[in-house]
Amino acid sequence: MEHFLLQCSRFLSQHIALRSRLSILAITTLDLPTLLAASGVHPSSQPAVLRLTCAFLRKPGQLPRL
Repeated sequence: MEHFLLQCSRFLSQHIALRSRLSILAITTLDLPTLLAASGVHPSSQPAVLRLTCAFLRKPGQLPRL
């Protein structure tokens, strides 16, 4: 999961888009707790972080394979 969400070069464009959208929310820490549970994120931004992570997972169509 960590490799897929943070490192896999096959999804570089999706990683860049996710990082860009998260940076708009002032989210600079990209790790599994942040992306999967919005840990350490201000409560007002938590739903947006989780929506963006879910969108990332759906876009490449890889979620069923994980």
